[in-house]
Amino acid sequence: MYCERCGKQIDEALNFCNACGAQLRRDDSGQKSILNTLVTALIVVTTTGLGVLIGILVILLDKLQKPEPVFIFAVIYLMILFGICFMIMRQVSKLIDAKLSGKYVEPASQQQQLVQLPPRTTAQLEEYRQPASVTDSTTRTLDKVPIGER
Repeated sequence: MYCERCGKQIDEALNFCNACGAQLRRDDSGQKSILNTLVTALIVVTTTGLGVLIGILVILLDKLQKPEPVFIFAVIYLMILFGICFMIMRQVSKLIDAKLSGKYVEPASQQQQLVQLPPRTTAQLEEYRQPASVTDSTTRTLDKVPIGER
């Protein structure tokens, strides 16, 4: 792997160039981690949600004599669970579509603007100026006021 800024060959495991200190970019790692996280979240939400539903149904059917309220609760619970799963799947499909079209943009939390300024040479430095004294500046300003205009 080569540094984008100075062109020196560097190790793949480094985050910064040894020669110039430039931050090295990782192209595909952010997208894969987000996709893996969303798929994992989808699996966890689905299995946990169905497990909780089965547990609640067993308890409610044991305690209640009429199964109609339990059926209504199960339908509402499944609608909410599938709504959550649908929203996660929609994000997964958007991420895959962006990857296929090449328009993937990293989230703001992972985006880092690589701003690197070239080092200044001594020829570019400004001349040294004596800092102005507040007292001198104020005194000079008050000295200019004529005495007769007070």
